[in-house]
Amino acid sequence: MAEKKNTYHKIRNCTIYWAHLAKPNEKSKKFQVNCTNLSKEDVTALKGLGLTVTDGKEKGKAEMGMYVIAKATRPVSVVDAKRNTIDNLEGVGNGTIANVIINAYEYPDHGNGAGVGCGLQGVQITEMVEYAVGGGFDEEEGYVADNVAF
Repeated sequence: MAEKKNTYHKIRNCTIYWAHLAKPNEKSKKFQVNCTNLSKEDVTALKGLGLTVTDGKEKGKAEMGMYVIAKATRPVSVVDAKRNTIDNLEGVGNGTIANVIINAYEYPDHGNGAGVGCGLQGVQITEMVEYAVGGGFDEEEGYVADNVAF
């Protein structure tokens, strides 16, 4: 009997961007997170699982370093450094540092070619950057719009 290959990997201390953990991304219809600034060890491990690791420099996103986009069809567990469940998933902002568990899985050819997908299994946030409505600006003196929504 053939031994089953381990397809799971814990990405350590990656910088996450565009976290869609509370509700699915409107375009992909999946829960997802960009795992960026991957270590050399993580890049090697992910490539060893058959995943494509993207170089941010080649995409005009040098600040992202080497990255993968992990996706799930259902909500995943999101915890803090002490493994406490995080309830406010809308508050996870770009630049948050996390450990992310992924599962590399093969998918068949449905017209776009077969390949290996990066399944999102869970997220452990070790350094939170809270999403700030208003782009992170501080309140200033000056113009105030009439149609301010509260």
